[in-house]
Amino acid sequence: MSKPLGINGLDIQKDYISVVQVDLSDNTVQQIAIQPLSSADSDSYWDSVSGELKSLRKNYRFARPEVACSIPSDLSVVKVLEIESDEREQHSILRWELSAHLMGSIEDYAVDFYEVAPGLEADYRRYLAAAVRKESVSKLKKAVKGIKLNPVIMDLDLFSLTNVFAVNYRDRLSAPSILVHGENTRTKMVLVNNNSFVDYAIADFDADTDNKTEYVKMLAAQIAHLSAENNSVMNGEASVYLAGSLFSNSAFASAAAAGISRCELLNPFRNMACTANIDEAQLKTYSSQLAVAVGLALRGDENR
Repeated sequence: MSKPLGINGLDIQKDYISVVQVDLSDNTVQQIAIQPLSSADSDSYWDSVSGELKSLRKNYRFARPEVACSIPSDLSVVKVLEIESDEREQHSILRWELSAHLMGSIEDYAVDFYEVAPGLEADYRRYLAAAVRKESVSKLKKAVKGIKLNPVIMDLDLFSLTNVFAVNYRDRLSAPSILVHGENTRTKMVLVNNNSFVDYAIADFDADTDNKTEYVKMLAAQIAHLSAENNSVMNGEASVYLAGSLFSNSAFASAAAAGISRCELLNPFRNMACTANIDEAQLKTYSSQLAVAVGLALRGDENR
């Protein structure tokens, strides 16, 4: 029997691109790569993405053209919305509620809604709503198709992080967990409980090694606020899992683990074997930057 072709997850951040190829038949990581990304301003961002993808294509062998891609949460609007359970026009009201948080017409956005913890509350239903400008979606498609790949799935990086958590931490899914994705200027957090989205938070903070203590204080405060806001659905103190390029820096990872209760690095390979040509020390260093790409790859077979 021929070996299944690997599924590729392509994570596009502001400062780097990472790609991971996974064989879903046995959850084995076959290839990984991280490509630095430099863009002077937002106007040149997608040009920079296109250029670096072409460079990546020369050195990375995609097993097949279908890829699952991330859209940076920086380019999106994410909101938690609540609607009375007996309201018949759920979708229409969700669109109307979301439109109040958008610049311009909702018709200019690609939108999606995810029900949070369905059945938990009798009187209302709670949704996580996400909107991305159609222009950004088109530019992402153009950049990926420019290297002869087909973006069959596009998801926000924050949401893809939950996929890798669900596969690698099955033994902890029943407890509340906060997944943190830290980058140099923005930190994103999502609270999950019983394998369902509950809430999220985003904090802007220009992090460097000189202010890591202040960063950890900010992060701890954000985590405490997120937990307090959702106390009614919590069944104990949340565990905290760190991912993103910021925590590839051992100083930040150590400071956060020491300063925040029940905190550890998220290991995207905890329940996965890795046959990629990389030594264990490098894999440990860069695993934080690969978490979203792994989560995307784990979704990559949905449309086949």
